[in-house]
Formats: sequence, C-alpha cells, structure tokens
Amino acid sequence: MQPTTDDQQQQSTREAIVVFNRLTDNKTVTSLILGALLTSASFTASSGALAQSPPPSAENGVWDLTDLYPSLDDWQQALKDVDRRIQSLGDYQTTLTESPKALATALDAIRSVEKSASRAQTYASLQADEDLRDGQAQERRGRAEQLMARFESAIGYLRPTLIQMDRDTLSSWLSNPQLQDHRRFLENVIREAPHTLSKQTETALAALGPVMSHETPYSLLANSDIDWPTITIDGKSVRLDAAGYSHWRESKDRDVRQRVFDAYWPAWQQFTSTFGSLLNSQVQQHVTESRLRHYESAMAAAVSRDDIPPAVYQQLIDSTNDHLGTLHRYLKLRQRILGVDQLHYYDIYPPLAELDKTFDLDDARQLTREATAPLGPHYAELLKRATDSPWTSAYPSQGKRSGAYMNGSAYDVHPYVLMNFNGSYGDVSTYAHEWGHGVHSMLTEENQPYPTSDYSIFTAEVASTTNEQLLVDRMIQQAKAPEEKLFYIGQALEAIRGTYFRQAQFAEFELAIHRAAENGEQLSGDRLTQMYGEILRKYYGVDKGITTIDEADYAEWAYIPHFYYDFYVYQYATSITAAQMFAHGLERDPKAWRDRYLNVLSQGGSQSGYQLLKKAGVDLATPAPYDNLIQDMNKLIDEAEDILDRLDED
Repeated sequence: MQPTTDDQQQQSTREAIVVFNRLTDNKTVTSLILGALLTSASFTASSGALAQSPPPSAENGVWDLTDLYPSLDDWQQALKDVDRRIQSLGDYQTTLTESPKALATALDAIRSVEKSASRAQTYASLQADEDLRDGQAQERRGRAEQLMARFESAIGYLRPTLIQMDRDTLSSWLSNPQLQDHRRFLENVIREAPHTLSKQTETALAALGPVMSHETPYSLLANSDIDWPTITIDGKSVRLDAAGYSHWRESKDRDVRQRVFDAYWPAWQQFTSTFGSLLNSQVQQHVTESRLRHYESAMAAAVSRDDIPPAVYQQLIDSTNDHLGTLHRYLKLRQRILGVDQLHYYDIYPPLAELDKTFDLDDARQLTREATAPLGPHYAELLKRATDSPWTSAYPSQGKRSGAYMNGSAYDVHPYVLMNFNGSYGDVSTYAHEWGHGVHSMLTEENQPYPTSDYSIFTAEVASTTNEQLLVDRMIQQAKAPEEKLFYIGQALEAIRGTYFRQAQFAEFELAIHRAAENGEQLSGDRLTQMYGEILRKYYGVDKGITTIDEADYAEWAYIPHFYYDFYVYQYATSITAAQMFAHGLERDPKAWRDRYLNVLSQGGSQSGYQLLKKAGVDLATPAPYDNLIQDMNKLIDEAEDILDRLDED
C-alpha cells in the first residue's frame, strides 16, 4: 500500500502524519512527524464557514469520492466482501511453503485482499475528514480500521512461516516468474531473517508494543495537562498553547515574540522531569529491542527497516556539522534584515520579507504546472489530469480536518489531496508539495504492480520537496521588485534552515541520546535538557556570538513529538538534500536528470529508496549532495545580500 502523507505548512517546516500499511512489517504505523509543531493541530477541525459544499469539481475545489465507490451502499457491500475474503486467508498457512506456485498463490490472494481493504479504508477516511463532527462518518472510519486490523491479524503467520523455511530454498525461489511481483517482499524477509526472533518472542513483543509505547502518554501530557500561560497582546488576553505559540512566534513585534518565548518555554520546563522519564523509557525500549534483534545499534535497527545503510544517517550529521558556518551566515543575514543588534532565538521565525499578494486556486494550479515543466511532457500530462479533475478538497469548511495530505492508497483509482487553501504563497507551495506526492503515486501505479507500489518515506518526500524547490526557484527568477525577490529567497532559505538544519539537529540529538543509553546512561529530564542545549548552542552559534538563547529554551526537546518515533525525522533532511540536487541537475543537464528523477518515482517500492537515489546520481551516504545543498544556500545568501546592498544605496 502506498503511504498516506499529511503535511501542515508552518513557516518553513511541516507537521506530518504518515500512515503506512506495510505487509513487510505486518502492522499499521501512524507517526506524527516533522516540524516539532502542534501535536493536536492536525486533528482539529477547520473553522471556515462553508455551510454547504458546492458540487464536486476541480474549479470548486471539491473532491469526488464516487471514483472509489458509487454510493455508500457500495462501500458497505465492499466491506462485507473484504471481511469474507479475510476469513479465508488462514487457509494458506499450511501450504504456502510447498512450492513457488503455492507461495505465489498465497501472496497473490493476500495482496488482493489488502488492496481491497485499503480502498475501503481510503473511502471511509477521506469522507470522515470532510467533517470531523459527523459521528456516522467517524464510525465508518472506525469500522474500516477494524477491518484492516482483522486483515493484519489474519496474515500474522506469514513472515514467521517464511523465516522458518530453509534460506537457500527461499532464495532459489526468487527467480521463479510466478513470484516476480513479490520478489522485493521476499528479499526483505531474507534480509531481516537474522534479526527476526522466534515466533513466540515476536508474538510477545507485538503484544507488548502498545504497553511499551509512550506516544499516548506524551500526547496526553503535552496536550492536556500543561497549564498554558496567557499574555496580553494588543489589549487582549492570548492563550499560549501550541497553536498560540506557533502563531505569535512569527509576530512582527519583537517585544511580543520575546514575551511569547519567556512565557511558553517555562511552561514546558516545569514538566521536563516527567517528559524525561517518558523519553528515557522509549529510548531504553529501542536499545533493548535492537540488542535482542542483534543489531549494532538502535539507529542501525531503525534505518534497516527501510533498507537504508547507517552511513546515510552518520553522513547527514557529519556534513551538517561541516556546514554550520553557512547556517551562521544565514542567521547574520536574518539579523541584518530584522535590524537587531543581537539575534535571539525568538527572532528565527518571523518572515524575512512580506509579500502583499494573494493567490487563488487557479494560480496554484498554473504555477505548479509551470514550475514542474522541466520534468517533461509525461509528468505534465499526469499533473494536468490530476489538477483538472475533482481529486482535491481545497478549501476550509466547518468541521473539516485542518492541514494537508495526499492519500494515494487506493491502487487502481487515483490519489486524493486534502488541504485548506487560504490564498498565501505557503498554500501554493503546499499545493505543489501534495501534488508532488500525487504524481509520484500515479507514476508508481503506471509502472509497478500493487505489491511494489508501497514507496517509502525516504523517496516520498523527495517527490514532494522537489516540486516545492522548482516552484520557489521559478518565483525567484520571475520576481520583478527587489522586495518580492527577497521574499521568495527568504522562503527558500527558511526551507533549508527548517527542513535541513533543524531536522538534522533533531537527528543528532536523537542519535546522541540513544548512544548515551547504549552506554548504560539513564536519561533524566535535566540530562536531556543539557544534551539538547549543547547541540542547540552549537547549531545557532551561541558561543560565537551569533545567537542568544535563554536556558528555558533548552526545554524545546520536550515539545518535539517525533523523538518517540524511532529515528524518523532524519529523512526530511535527506529529502530536501536530494530534491535540491535534482533541481540543480535539471538546470545543468535537463534530459539526463529528468530521466533519472522520473525513474526514481516510477520504481515505487521495487528497490530501497537509498539504492534508487544512488542509481540516479544522489548518493546520500557521501558528502556530495549535502555540499551541493550548502553551495546553493550560499548563492541564495549572496543574492539576498546584493539586494539589501542595493536597497541601502537607494
């Protein structure tokens, strides 16, 4: 099943919910990732005021779910049919290892049921997100999720049974034509066999998973138990919960920003002991399981799930540290634009320049098409088909889920995009981003059978971020007024700071705390604050006089939910790195780099994301892609400084 990505634009970072239904893991993983922003925001209903939706059309920004099922009755019938088929999947347990043909028959049947279940779940999920207040729609979503859970339970025997086979025998079956659609799955089974425990142990670990997970206690504490402070802004009392903080930290008024930080971070600071206990337990769990599975480290175990070499993670950290001077140079540029004597941590969020311009949905559609023209006629054809069709729920409405996502999980249908378009450039960028995911799904479905259509997040975010990069590059090139050009340069620079440097900073902290645990250390709240503070000071050049950061701000680690998701966020730093290299390559050698890029998108999950990118000329285990990103960042800073110099002369 293809991933469902959910991205909520916040300045230059994103909050995302990524849902994977992966047969290789025999589980559904739902992760809150990237941005370290509103844990609850992506589940809140939009407050727009559309009393009644117009009919489905691309022009109206209303999607048409009848492509999934003509009616609710058809969905109900499909649910019953899938449930009946699930009950027969256990019949293959005793026969699947008899021969390649028997295994192919079993896997074909399992995948067929999974595809149908996924389609049913997609329909229920999309419909429920149209109005979170609709209790019947939420009940249907729950029924679809229960159906998927029954499917996963029904095939629980699959991996343990295959692992018990003679490895040489299973390897010899890989060349059998009947198993070609399932070759990648079987290769992963063989690859992971040395790290797979006995059936009884695996069953016990699976049962303990919900008990050992600290995501829910974290979410409850972060969203319900903190007594959020209030401050007065423009004569009004403002509550600084996560949403209030994210809004007011971008204020033009520096005094407001300072008061926001002075009030907000102490609220987290008073709970660092509790958050520390939760995170320590989560990290210790990762370390213990990695040792049980005979991995060299918790990090190696985590990246192995998507067949990514640990060298990629380490290279990201090493290259980022090598290039902190460029981040410091950008911070000095920010200081100059803001006109402050000393940059503080509360100065990193306001935009570098304002843009007095709004965009409509037609603008977003046209600008995205123009920006992605270098990707060739076939990409343009797919994008036009998608954006001319009623596949997007574009506007806020009462009860609608906030944020944005692409759902490409209904194989044999088409992707859908949900967003909340309000006319900002950020909304245009989100549109380009989500349809980058969408066209990725379309290309994958064109070229891959269902079993290899489940591309990983490692390549998924490259497809979306490349679109963003092409868009902002075009906007910079076409901007006429210096202030307008400076705005788009600022957007590009903040994307690199927020998506590359900030996420690499998180990745470095995550690696450091796991290594400390592997060395026998218990991680208290105070120790975590100290470790995070040291990394934060290094990245923002505190000891070099670049930025001033108050000690209360070191509690930021407690605010970041994705530390509970086991070495996940690094992929956002690698994605913008790869996207920038593709965008750069499209300028230098358009046809060669276009063909490489489209091949990555067309291969889906047929190979590891790392190998796909490496074959395309982007080896993320080497310094070259990161050096390219920083080179482009320095060029953007040069251009911004030239504009400022000219404006100063005037």
